[in-house]
Amino acid sequence: MALAVTDSSDVLAGTVEPADDQLIAAYARGDHGAFDELYTRYRQPLYGYLFRHCGDAEQAGELFQDVWLRVIASSRRFERQGRFRSWLFTLAHNRLVDHYRQTERRPGTVAEQETGDDDTVPADRTYDSGQAADALQAALTCLPLEQRQAFFLREEQGFSIRDIAEIQGIDPEAAKSRLRYAYSKLRDALQEHQL
Repeated sequence: MALAVTDSSDVLAGTVEPADDQLIAAYARGDHGAFDELYTRYRQPLYGYLFRHCGDAEQAGELFQDVWLRVIASSRRFERQGRFRSWLFTLAHNRLVDHYRQTERRPGTVAEQETGDDDTVPADRTYDSGQAADALQAALTCLPLEQRQAFFLREEQGFSIRDIAEIQGIDPEAAKSRLRYAYSKLRDALQEHQL
């Protein structure tokens, strides 16, 4: 596969890697090594995103496989310039939405049911880092799905507002609003626990 090189410092360092769009195009033409490279690049971020939403390793694994099967099935139709990463996470977002529609349960309820505890904490209690992480996780679980997804896309995957809007199928102002509400709710929840 021939690659266009635009930065001579990359050539000298020998670090030129094909862009994601070049890889998906090569895969669509039959280059299975190109798919392997995309899979290697996005395996951990994609699985982490799915796991954060369903909280179950087995279910996350199934969703993960479904998303990659959709990539394979749709590879010949992919036509976005420089947008493979957004497209991949759009597929993941849509698969999560389908999953929650099929199971007809609110995301996060599994984790809430497993604890079975009253989550009230005395105001004078001091938190260590593990307790702070637990409080943050509980606060994240309470966010509506759309806000939680926007939060993780921004904080864990580094997507821009525009990318989040595209992934979630909304306009950029709605994406900003989801993030603003998510941050506000998390801040309020953590202040309640004096973190």
